[in-house]
Amino acid sequence: MITRVIILNYNTADLTLQCVDYIRQQEDELTHIVVVDNGSTKEHCQILEESLPCSVKLIKIHNNIGFSAGNNRGCGKIGGLPDADYYLFINSDAFLTQANSIQELRNELAKESKAVAISPLIHTVSNSTPVRLQIQVRRVIAPGWLIVCQSPILRRLPFFKQRYLRFIYNDLVPYQEKVYRTDSINGAVFMVKAEFMHRINLLDEGTFLYLEELILGEQVQRLNKVCLLHGGVIVPHLQGASSGSKQGENAKKSFYFFIDSEAYLLRKYHNFSEWALSVIRRIRLFEFAIKSLLYRFK
Repeated sequence: MITRVIILNYNTADLTLQCVDYIRQQEDELTHIVVVDNGSTKEHCQILEESLPCSVKLIKIHNNIGFSAGNNRGCGKIGGLPDADYYLFINSDAFLTQANSIQELRNELAKESKAVAISPLIHTVSNSTPVRLQIQVRRVIAPGWLIVCQSPILRRLPFFKQRYLRFIYNDLVPYQEKVYRTDSINGAVFMVKAEFMHRINLLDEGTFLYLEELILGEQVQRLNKVCLLHGGVIVPHLQGASSGSKQGENAKKSFYFFIDSEAYLLRKYHNFSEWALSVIRRIRLFEFAIKSLLYRFK
């Protein structure tokens, strides 16, 4: 069963080359690699053109079109590559250091007919918390509770905290070396059956960045399918390297990407009115202002 690994590069050429090297060390003859350059600078494009192995397909996009749209460019018919049975999406700053990672994920996904996507345990290396206690995936929950659980303020209040802990699967931690059924995947690294991807017309391109995992989770649940989390495969992730720093102006830009994504999810998948979305947006702006003040006075 053929796996196509899709790496989205945005001004992270050196990390992308490391990511490719680790994938090639898997020595899986059924795996093909596609690097999608998502509007990087000429310097980063040149590094990729000169340094990528000839077996790796490079697709160049002139402008940054976002996470989902960029990854989608690596799917479907590509000249010189066979059609894939599985797509493995991996951030350029995530490395498959564990032997047979691709094969393990593929085998577990193939075992269960109802499962359409799987993630390994993602080890955010900047987090001092042990990997088996780190947040991995999230439940698909009612939209009202989703709004609460995504609030950096409300989710900390005693009345809401238990709901938030359930949202982030705290009831399953510490994760063991087994495979769990879950509602969603981890966006840093996830494998999807190609048949399912094409059934839903690939990743939803309505968001630029953030909440892609929950949107895919909504699609999976509505088709009565499930996702998996493989506790026996661990992938280190340099979180933030592929999306940029979250300080200063970049933090503000990331925040607006988030609230746009939240509004899109609530509008398309839960039929929220524009009036309701405007209220939620104001709440998020207030929360961002509070967080910014707290950060300034630390």
